Amino acid sequence: MLFLAKVRIDEKKIVELGKKLETGELDKSNIQMTHCLKDDPAVGISIWEVEDSEIFEEKFAPFKEYYEEIYEISPVVLPEESMKMLMNKI
Repeated sequence: MLFLAKVRIDEKKIVELGKKLETGELDKSNIQMTHCLKDDPAVGISIWEVEDSEIFEEKFAPFKEYYEEIYEISPVVLPEESMKMLMNKI
C-alpha cells in the first residue's frame, strides 16, 4: 500500500530529526520520496510504501514527535491503478 503524508515539521526539533535520520535511528526505508513546499519549507509531503495500514502506523509513529502538525494521511495509488479504477466506473 502507498500512503501520502502531509506534515509540518516542528522547527524546534529539526536538528534532532536530521541527526536521527542521518544515523538511521529513525527508519526511513518505507519512505519512497519526500518533497517540501517552496513557499513553506516546513511542510513536507511524502509517499510511504508499506504492507498495510497497521504497518504504516507502526512505521510512522516514531516520526510524529518531530511534527508540529499532521495535515493529511491518505492511501494513494499509482497512475496505472487509478486509470483502472476510473475505467471500471465507465
